[in-house]
Amino acid sequence: MTAMSLNKSIFRLIVGTVLFTAVGVLISMWITTATHAQKQLNRNLTIAQGVLQQVLVSREQQLYNSADVLTSDFGFKQAVATQDEGTIRSVLLNHGNRIHADLMALISLDGQLTSSTSAALPIGSPFPYADFVQQTINESGSTSLMLFDGKLYQVIMLTVDAPRPIALTLVGFELETELLTQLKSITQLDLSLQVRQNNNLIFSTSTLPLGTQTYIIEDENSSFNWWDTAILKKHAYISKQFQLSELQDQQVWVVLSENAEHIFSEFNQLQLTITLVALLSMVITLLFGAMFARNLAKPLKKLAQVANRISLGNYQQSLSADVDDLTEVQDLSRAFSLMQDNIRAREEKIIFQANHDLLTHVNNRYHIEKVIDGKLQQGDSFQAIGINIFGFRGINDIFGYHSGDICLKVLASRVSALGGLAARLTGGELLWIPDVIQNKQQLSELKLRLEQPVEETGVVINLKVAIGIIDCPTDAQTAQILFKRMNIVLDEAQITRQLLLSFDPEIEQRYLRRLSIIVELKKALASNQQELSLAYQPKLNISANKIKSVEALIRWNSVSLGFVSPEDFIGIAEQAGFIDKITDWVITRAISDGQMLLEAGIEVCIAINLSAHDVMNPDLLPLVVSKLEARNLPRTLLSFEITESDVVKDPNKAIKHLLAFKDYGFTLAIDDFGTGYSSMAYLKNLPVDTLKVDKSFVLKLNTQMGDQNIVQTVLKLAKSFGMDVVAEGVENQETLALLQLWGCEYAQGYHICKPIPVAALIDWYHANVNQNWLEAQ
Repeated sequence: MTAMSLNKSIFRLIVGTVLFTAVGVLISMWITTATHAQKQLNRNLTIAQGVLQQVLVSREQQLYNSADVLTSDFGFKQAVATQDEGTIRSVLLNHGNRIHADLMALISLDGQLTSSTSAALPIGSPFPYADFVQQTINESGSTSLMLFDGKLYQVIMLTVDAPRPIALTLVGFELETELLTQLKSITQLDLSLQVRQNNNLIFSTSTLPLGTQTYIIEDENSSFNWWDTAILKKHAYISKQFQLSELQDQQVWVVLSENAEHIFSEFNQLQLTITLVALLSMVITLLFGAMFARNLAKPLKKLAQVANRISLGNYQQSLSADVDDLTEVQDLSRAFSLMQDNIRAREEKIIFQANHDLLTHVNNRYHIEKVIDGKLQQGDSFQAIGINIFGFRGINDIFGYHSGDICLKVLASRVSALGGLAARLTGGELLWIPDVIQNKQQLSELKLRLEQPVEETGVVINLKVAIGIIDCPTDAQTAQILFKRMNIVLDEAQITRQLLLSFDPEIEQRYLRRLSIIVELKKALASNQQELSLAYQPKLNISANKIKSVEALIRWNSVSLGFVSPEDFIGIAEQAGFIDKITDWVITRAISDGQMLLEAGIEVCIAINLSAHDVMNPDLLPLVVSKLEARNLPRTLLSFEITESDVVKDPNKAIKHLLAFKDYGFTLAIDDFGTGYSSMAYLKNLPVDTLKVDKSFVLKLNTQMGDQNIVQTVLKLAKSFGMDVVAEGVENQETLALLQLWGCEYAQGYHICKPIPVAALIDWYHANVNQNWLEAQ
């Protein structure tokens, strides 16, 4: 869309304003005049209607007086009574001439014309308005407008009483054009008389010219429209009608008409005058507007040129306004000058912020990426050293994020002081590109210097850093590859505790293997494929010589990765944050398999291993209970095993959650007991029922005296706390015999049975239900 110049904008604004004002005035004038014309017309028509009705009332009174004189004449009554036709006709003619009546007639009580002075009412014929005759007899007199022989008459009919009615006398005056002309001179309006029968016009007379009568008659019912009348000239006359009388099926209407040109001629002249004034005003305004727009736009164009130079980065130009410029333009010029200085300062700040980390003030990832790509494109060889604060999240959690930021800033300043290029890649990860390649000895010494304690408000924070080393371009050909592999090396360094580690392709392969495990394991959990399964290893109750419990062990046979050991994918799932999905799957499958075992007549308790995340998850217990209740299964179907290392991470919270499991009736066991570093400190407070001796102490129990001493010590310790002991890793009969001798409650291992699927477990259980495990095999 093309931009509009200021000159055109001002020009259009002025034209629009003037045009809008002129149109507004015209519309207001038109509406006001039309309203006034409508009111004046209605007033004229109403007055004319009243005058016309008053004239007709006066004529009616005249008719009544004339008819009353006639009907009161004794001689006339006697002639009527004796049916003296000659006398009756003579009286009617004489009386009619005296009062200038157009109709005189005598009518019998049964509606027959007995005498008449007009051929319109032939003697001996019935009177055409029989209802009117009856009305006159009932009321002793009536008046109306009647149509006889194509002429309209105002008629009064009275009874001839002697003393009762013996006949009816009719007196009528024709409503001719001359009368309408007289009424027009009084009302100043044209009049039309119409007689309608069954909505059909049967008679009409008017003071209007003959060429307009039909048009007025057809349009008399249309409503008044100012636009059609004053502008389009569709209506020469504006009319109003009202009904004078109705007799039988005939109605007499009066139509009053006024010439529209008389009303709107002054309005049209006023409209023309205002239009001419508006056009003249627009021309004058446009001339002044063009001059104003030109004077305003000239300095603004100069400022626009200055703004364009500023947009190109030229901040050194001087700005000055002419003395003749408007005050506002001078203020705008000074504002532009100040804006130029502020933009220059802000741009310098923005450039620094775009290339540097705001916290440490070393280069940021974006800028160092461009530098590295530039060095690689030039073919330079250099060493990239990644430095990561080991346990940085722990520093933030223990000392607060402010202290973590202080540690990061101190570390960045120490790296910057070494020379070369320093940058911050992510949260606690820095990158250093030394000017001179460093060997392992130099990097070891550097690591010690970087790990000097940081003191913050009286608190001493000990730093430990992991260092990753990548040689470019041998190990990385682009900055993105460098960042990716540096992240892999530092991740491997923290996992393996090798805190000074150089990149090796095998490290990347292990990293990619972990990623593949994460991706494929999520797919396996989300789909209904049979990659995941549970195997069950029986636990022998030594004293009862019975299998009373089994341990559920997850197995994963991936389509793409093959068999993956739980030792590989369980830890990865915990680090990736979806171990809860595995636990949910195991619990769901174990409950389903447990129901199969019960249906097969096998009552065993299935032990499920819980991770540290599971122990701390408050939603796990309600989930387990709801799944059991959904299948109407007893809570004794399941028990849970935890490792002591999971407990010591947050013992108070762990004990609270384990107590909730205990209160719900689930038995708990500590798995791999004896491998942790705080076993005794928390054993007395843990709500557990069983200790599982780690298999590393049981595999060679029959030959290793040291292992025998450890196992016996654990058995004594468990008995002092009222706990049972499960020996895991029983591989031979001699070991089983020793465990029986020492009073161990449960034995688990390949000597009894390897982990097997639930279907095989059912067959194995039935085959070995009567097996005497304590006898030499």
